[in-house]
Amino acid sequence: MATFKRSINTSVLPDDILSYTDTQFYNVAKQIVGDIGMELLEIQSIRSPDSFLSIPDVFAILGIKCAALNPLKESLCLKTDDDKYIVKPGIKSLMTYFRELIIKKQAEVMKILRYKNNLCISVIPSITTISSTTNESSSSQQQQLSVSATTNLVQPTTTIPVDENYHRNFIINSINNWCTKFSSKLSLIEGTDYHLTVKSLNDNITAKIKCGCGSKVGLVKIRKNIQISNFYKHLVSMACNTIHKSKRRTISNNSNRNQNNSSNDVDTSSKKGNFLFYLDARTMFSN
Repeated sequence: MATFKRSINTSVLPDDILSYTDTQFYNVAKQIVGDIGMELLEIQSIRSPDSFLSIPDVFAILGIKCAALNPLKESLCLKTDDDKYIVKPGIKSLMTYFRELIIKKQAEVMKILRYKNNLCISVIPSITTISSTTNESSSSQQQQLSVSATTNLVQPTTTIPVDENYHRNFIINSINNWCTKFSSKLSLIEGTDYHLTVKSLNDNITAKIKCGCGSKVGLVKIRKNIQISNFYKHLVSMACNTIHKSKRRTISNNSNRNQNNSSNDVDTSSKKGNFLFYLDARTMFSN
């Protein structure tokens, strides 16, 4: 017998489903597994994709003798003549499908994250090379000026100090660039969505980020620059809701901006109408 391979298309899920909890998660579950399937998850306090994947069999609870579960059993199961409950195959298939969707979505997000991390790592050496070439060119020009000058003063070369401010600016700019590539609706603000701490002790630079969700992420320094990949992995994990909150704020700000623009258009039209009425009145009285 030929086996049927189910097609898993994650486009039926929201892009940020992995950050959903409670009502948002239950609304998505309701669309996939139906009302009664959603109630089975809710009664077990399965509140997020993470907790859903952590439970091997969500139907195991139906084996418990409990009066509160009887309505669910009647809806989800078929009752045999010897009073045993068997989960309806269609319900079980939908729940399996929902689990496969979330697993594949999780894999897709991690694949995108790995690609962007590799892209960021490959760009850093290029930036360092360009900076080195620029410094060498600047040094050469200064040496030529020094030789041709009438004085014997040597002009010092200007280099950017690799201090706390350098690392802070590098991390913030890297996060801003990552947000732009990740989603047009995503904008993480330092001091609001995350708090960055950079310290220097005996020429040893340490950095850590406290995410808006409350988690703390340590960053690792490799060669000249600090790597932010640990923070990126945390942002797309199911334990963090910072990306979701940032997108909601962006959508809300855009909505308020559009409303203000509409109000300004109405005020302009009103002023224009009043001006035309004034001109008509002057014309009438002058005649």
